[in-house]
Amino acid sequence: MKKLLFTLLLCVTYTISYAQNSNDELLKKLVEKNVLTQSEADSLSSSTAPKNESKSFIQSVEKVREGFNTPYMQFGGYGMLMYKYNDMSSVKHNVDARVLFLNVEGKIFKNFRYYALMEFINPTLTEYFVEWTPSSRFNLKVGQMKTPFSLENQQSLTTLESIVNSRSVSALAGMGDDVLKKQNNKNNGGRDMGILTYGSLFSTPTHDLVEYAIGLYQGTGLITSETNNTKDFIANIMIQPIKGFRIGGGGYFGQAKYGNAQGLALNHVRNRWIVSSDYKNDRLYARAEWIKANDGGIEKEGIHGTALWYFIPQRLNAFAKADYLNQNKDINSEVIDYTIGVNYYFYKSCRFQLNYTYSDYSNKWNAPNSNTVLGQMQIVF
Repeated sequence: MKKLLFTLLLCVTYTISYAQNSNDELLKKLVEKNVLTQSEADSLSSSTAPKNESKSFIQSVEKVREGFNTPYMQFGGYGMLMYKYNDMSSVKHNVDARVLFLNVEGKIFKNFRYYALMEFINPTLTEYFVEWTPSSRFNLKVGQMKTPFSLENQQSLTTLESIVNSRSVSALAGMGDDVLKKQNNKNNGGRDMGILTYGSLFSTPTHDLVEYAIGLYQGTGLITSETNNTKDFIANIMIQPIKGFRIGGGGYFGQAKYGNAQGLALNHVRNRWIVSSDYKNDRLYARAEWIKANDGGIEKEGIHGTALWYFIPQRLNAFAKADYLNQNKDINSEVIDYTIGVNYYFYKSCRFQLNYTYSDYSNKWNAPNSNTVLGQMQIVF
């Protein structure tokens, strides 16, 4: 019986192959006799041939992705390749693989999820937390995450209108220019270890009137053990009187441990206050924030404002931004960055970006005014 089945299968395979070859020979003869044109013959040949292999390959890849990505475990990530020109730098032109993030997330059971994010250019476990979301009014997150301080800090690099964060946010919201970096020598990316509760209150038919976030954090940044016996407290509230327009503010109260002028590691006050506002519709997005800070008795201030317009929805936009930072108000150590830029999305969240920034430094900053051009390709997968 097995031999019979094998023989039948062999005959069928041969017949199909022979039929295909015969069709090709017949079409070739008809073209030679001028009965058919070559394009007509090609069309008939493709209609009898197997389905497009590239399409079949894409479908196979999608099936593999579906096999890996289940509600319990989903993979993703993004990468950024950046070009930089600065007329005041000793190396004026530079191209870098900026970041490569991979993430995994999933739902363990209803309303309970986990998330982990790893950076591979400078290997760091950037985020890892579990989240309980029983309702829109109350949600709980525990782990290493972004702190709810500053609207800009809440944005992923993949959605931020500019290639790099505003200098005022970088200096006063736990990023690369913050005194928090002195504790662990890291750009903490506005992240810390802690517990956060957040939600939305007082719903209308079109939007929620109030958004709140309250958190208790270690105050040491990424993957850094506690350095003192205190915890940092953050509270933020945003009110949305009309759909798309939000205004509010909050505070951050904590400490950081780093060296003083004599090199002794001491606890220093690290407090911030913020007023934030933004507006968004189909084509326009605008955001402004004012931040006041106290780092170990040094008063600081930052203000930034951004306006973005979509010329082609979901495809092409341009923006302008002004960003002011005073890193010591006693001596007015100030700088203002003026930035313009464009973003072109060639596929979903994948885009090309181009930014130009003119930096105007005060004499107390002790730096020359500069021109910077940044270009970036962003791939999200």
